[in-house]
Amino acid sequence: MNKMKIYLDIETIPTQSKEHQEFVCENIKPPANYKNEETINKWLEENKELAVNKTSLDGAFGEVVVISAAINDDEVVTFYRKDWQVKDREKDILTRFNNWLKEQANRCKTVPVFIGHNVTSFDGLFLWQRCIINVVKPYYKMDKRNTYDTMWEWCGYNRESKPSLNKLCQVLNIEQKGDIDGSKVWQAVQDGRIDEVAEYCAKDVERVRAIYKRMNFEV
Repeated sequence: MNKMKIYLDIETIPTQSKEHQEFVCENIKPPANYKNEETINKWLEENKELAVNKTSLDGAFGEVVVISAAINDDEVVTFYRKDWQVKDREKDILTRFNNWLKEQANRCKTVPVFIGHNVTSFDGLFLWQRCIINVVKPYYKMDKRNTYDTMWEWCGYNRESKPSLNKLCQVLNIEQKGDIDGSKVWQAVQDGRIDEVAEYCAKDVERVRAIYKRMNFEV
């Protein structure tokens, strides 16, 4: 086996820490043209929940709820907890994922290449930040040296163009997403549909793998 290709995707949720939620809410600022105190207070109250929900995209506050990965053509492996509200749930997921990475690296006896959609700017960075916060030493740190990012490869690292995974699936005639997408993950988790979120994450890994193979003329 010459290369250890790791296809990867994660799902994240807003911070579950009351302390962090308070910090975020205390630091949101109303539009500069708002001068009336009553108007400002109303705006702040209306936007607190939105500000907290946006932390799902920020590795400093947001939390990993699902990690899915696959080695080369192997089946997708998914790490998550059905009891997603349990204490140290995220640390458990990160630990199991990193232990799995170590096992796979030892088995394949080669340095991995991580493949994902926006993996350099989001998934890899988010995982690294959460590992630091949870005191879980990552077995590998993902950066531009060991990643293949389907989003940036497609647009040539043009920061003005960020094609979605769905867009690439559409133009490459690859099966697209189902009922859940990234914007619906948090609501699905709250609704007790964590298994569906995990399935959605695993399917994204399959889509990334299909896109990568098309982009590299492997199919």
